[in-house]
Amino acid sequence: MHKAGTASHGQSVSGTSRTGKHCLYSSLCSVLLRMKTEVAEADLFILAGSMNAEYEGKLRAFGPGTFGNQLRRITASEGPAIQVEAWDPQGGDPDKLVKALHAGYGTMLHVSSAALTYHEVYTINEPRGHVIELCGLETESRTAQVSDSFLLDSSGRALHYTGPARLDDLLGGMMEYAWLVEAPAALPPARVHQACALHIREYLTGRSGDPRIRRGDAAYRAFIADFQLLSDMDDREFRFFCGEIYYQLRIGTALTLVDYLRDYVMFHQHALGAEAHVIADRAQELHAGWHRLNLHLYKTGLQLDRRRVPTIMSRAHELADRQYRLFERLLPLVEDASQH
Repeated sequence: MHKAGTASHGQSVSGTSRTGKHCLYSSLCSVLLRMKTEVAEADLFILAGSMNAEYEGKLRAFGPGTFGNQLRRITASEGPAIQVEAWDPQGGDPDKLVKALHAGYGTMLHVSSAALTYHEVYTINEPRGHVIELCGLETESRTAQVSDSFLLDSSGRALHYTGPARLDDLLGGMMEYAWLVEAPAALPPARVHQACALHIREYLTGRSGDPRIRRGDAAYRAFIADFQLLSDMDDREFRFFCGEIYYQLRIGTALTLVDYLRDYVMFHQHALGAEAHVIADRAQELHAGWHRLNLHLYKTGLQLDRRRVPTIMSRAHELADRQYRLFERLLPLVEDASQH
């Protein structure tokens, strides 16, 4: 058995073990904890610049970018040094994973959820990209030991799975894998604040290096404007895209963003000053607003009620306005904290 860290050879699904708020940051957080380095998920989200959702248009994917790019941005922001490699599901050699495990600094897998046959929630639902931690691997028995700290059950509750996974399923569903290339060091708060200030400015300006892609506030505005495309869809498309928008706002963008933003502000409240509590309260109110809108959108899809689309768009633009103003208010606090 090729092991990393303290992998358990048992199997458990629990709501009491450490669970996260997003599979990528939760997995990376767990990898770092195994190396005796504690970093808040919210700080990793900040370092990755993932507040700046990306959007190409026509209701295509709306999110914080690819698995690899998010991890590369963490390294570029002087966070943990992470190596990312693409995986060929047709000809991938498991010895590459063994080598990554032997590095001793933690390994993560980006896989299609359809390959995670250890829990039915993945096999009965639409396949999506998911990130787990690889803790051990046995090539002879074709078994991997994994840790999944963001397993959402059918009710939306986050659970933690530790146990075996079929190696051949994983190999066939993997897209990328990543590992820490050196032992992680403590993350200075000033580094997080500097990255946060940079990425807030990017959010407010909508700056993007690719003219085909909108980022930050510009991405939210374009994404919401494209909700109008729902009105001309047939019933099957309408229901599908309402569900996709619901998922994209819930995981990785609006709801994830303001949730992590509140965590970041509260975790660093002493550095950010007295107004931190006000911003945290506004973020919590904004989270509630996005949540209500998202539930309304989901029900609209189920009920095929196209008449609600203009109201949903109007409400979404109001929430985007509030989000923009919240970042404007937070920016000077972060810039001041980054100098200390």
